[in-house]
Amino acid sequence: MIGRLINNEIKNQKLLSVSTVIFMAVSSMLMVLSLTLFVNLLGSVSNLMEEAKTPDYLQMHAGEMEEQELICFAGEHPEIEAWQISRFLNLDNNSLFLGEENLVGNTQDNGLCVQGEQFDYLLDMDNEIPVVHPGEVYVPVCYRQMYDLSVGDIMTMGEEQLEIAGFLRDSQMNSMMASSKRFLVCAEDYDRLTAVGSQEYLIEYRLTEGSDLDAFAAEYSKAGLPSNGPAITKALIKLMNALSDGIMIFVIFLVGISILLISLLCIGYITSLGVERDRKEAGMLKALGISNKKIRGIYLAKYILFAGVGGGLGFGTALLLSKPLGRSLKELYGPSPQGAVTVGISLVICILIQLCILLCIRRILKKNEKITVVEALFHGRDFRGKSEKSQMVMIGLVTALCAMLSLIPQNLYTTLAAPEFVSYMGIGTAELRMDIRQSEDIENRTQAVVETMEEDADIKEYVALKTTSCAATVSGGEQIHLLVETGDHSVFPVSYTEGREPVKEGEIALSVLQAADLEVGLEDSVSVGNEQARVCGLYSDITNGGKTAKMCVLPKTCRDTKPMWSILYVTLTDPSEKEQWVSRYREYGAEVVDIAEYVQATYGPTIHQVDRAKTMALGIAVVIVFVVVLLFVSLLLEKNRWSISLQKALGFKTRDIRRQYMKKAILPILMGMTVGAVMAMLLGQGICCLALQSLGASGFQFVVSMTGVMLVVGSLIMTGFLAVFAGTDGMKRIMAYECCRGKE
Repeated sequence: MIGRLINNEIKNQKLLSVSTVIFMAVSSMLMVLSLTLFVNLLGSVSNLMEEAKTPDYLQMHAGEMEEQELICFAGEHPEIEAWQISRFLNLDNNSLFLGEENLVGNTQDNGLCVQGEQFDYLLDMDNEIPVVHPGEVYVPVCYRQMYDLSVGDIMTMGEEQLEIAGFLRDSQMNSMMASSKRFLVCAEDYDRLTAVGSQEYLIEYRLTEGSDLDAFAAEYSKAGLPSNGPAITKALIKLMNALSDGIMIFVIFLVGISILLISLLCIGYITSLGVERDRKEAGMLKALGISNKKIRGIYLAKYILFAGVGGGLGFGTALLLSKPLGRSLKELYGPSPQGAVTVGISLVICILIQLCILLCIRRILKKNEKITVVEALFHGRDFRGKSEKSQMVMIGLVTALCAMLSLIPQNLYTTLAAPEFVSYMGIGTAELRMDIRQSEDIENRTQAVVETMEEDADIKEYVALKTTSCAATVSGGEQIHLLVETGDHSVFPVSYTEGREPVKEGEIALSVLQAADLEVGLEDSVSVGNEQARVCGLYSDITNGGKTAKMCVLPKTCRDTKPMWSILYVTLTDPSEKEQWVSRYREYGAEVVDIAEYVQATYGPTIHQVDRAKTMALGIAVVIVFVVVLLFVSLLLEKNRWSISLQKALGFKTRDIRRQYMKKAILPILMGMTVGAVMAMLLGQGICCLALQSLGASGFQFVVSMTGVMLVVGSLIMTGFLAVFAGTDGMKRIMAYECCRGKE
């Protein structure tokens, strides 16, 4: 009997049934997809770091060093499980070729290295330690697609050549957000090629389980050991590895939450409507002595069937979509070892989502059980939410949510891709960036370039900034090495969350993460080089681990310290002459890149993933808007069938009546779009700010592309119009004579 009732329900209410299944399927698909990708990402990254034995603490150092100091330090600290010094031969990108591609515009510090002796292994595409023969090189896997490389291609460094024998996964530097990339060669070739680059060192430590990493870092700084470079922890490495695909997964998760809310609203409304339509049948069942519990069970059986079909479709679609969306993840980090576990967890989540929807339906059914037999059979009680006004509100609300879930990833994409985003990276909004590194005489080389720029009529504005490692004292008296960038910071200012840039001696601006690490705020004092400096500003920075500082001039006690590198930012009077200008200044041995290209190179994979997520979000929003608007317009016509028939009987033409309903339905769509756009700007910006703040990008603001916004809004409005048009088309099938039968 229940089977026949369900079958009749589905036949008589095809639109409501199909809509319910669609909402259930899409809700499950997005939540399962985001969970599957997230678990696979963490599993792949963790597995790679475990196989490669990633160091817990890494100190980069350029310059001379005494190994005996490090040996003594290791002997005094029992928490050190293992340690090693890895050499890194920094190459000149101007003379570096991969196949036919010159890396002159590459923003990474590319260099040669040999396999780690005890840990920090570079792995091949099977996550195995490769054997490198003389004359061979293993290239970072991120360059394979970027430069269309294959095994057998040639890597050229000036006059030297090596054959590409394979591609490697580097647990430390896989992400393009890491500023360096390692090429694996054998020890024999490394020693032979030392003349083609400059030597740097990676001082690496593996600590015993449960060791306090912050305390260890403080001890290392206090010991005055080599630290002419940034220090990186295992947690930061894992964060950089996960961030590129993680942002895409974060966007899909936000879309999934929005769709789940829309589904609960719409399914709740559909359920109430179904109960209202079947009130006489329910009243007769009550009159025959059938309990409320059994009647509720009949309705729930139908929705359990829908949940099974919708959940199954959503689960299957999510697993299919996870393969193409997770392809780049597998390329960079290898397969996740938790395949079966991921499927099991995803299935549980899918079931929980369907149970959540069914509980919502059960709550509505219980609320409507209060109707008496007499009311059900004779009075035709009108339930809340069935008025024409409530239907229009639902259309507007769903449209607003769909506009918001489409515009948040759209605005995030345009922000990450915009040149202005560099202000959240600790970089000013200049046109060009020039790096002077890999030299024992950075200061003189920088001065030579500055003198040339002084007389260059093509330059509109420029600034030279030098980065030096200075000793700083934290609140507990412990010393750390602070990366201080000195120069005129007012020329191309970064994004300041609080305060301003340093303009005089004795002032210091700190990155948000560095200020948190030092436990200081605006107007507090910091001891740098045994001199007090007042914190005049806090700024966003997601470079060098997000922990940097800016001063006009170094304290006197630090001025004899050699700079680690210099960066010059330039804006030209005529941007059309950019290529010729760049070529001319590369002859000075500096790496010159377009800032826009720098952002693309650093965040290219992330931007690409967000682009895919925004396209998916828009596609889903279009489907939801079409289904919801079509559903509610069709329900509105069904509700007003008698009055429409009466209007036709009185001589009104179908097109005139149709025009009235189209105007009624289009108004909430337009209002919903407006509200959704505002919510996307305010709420969406706050959500994205919370995500990026963990990386040091504070005070985040959307960079909005009006073209992109208009494309999204236009697509949704057009979809709404088509749905209204399709929904009102059913008016042709309402006959003038139907009103003669009277209202049912």
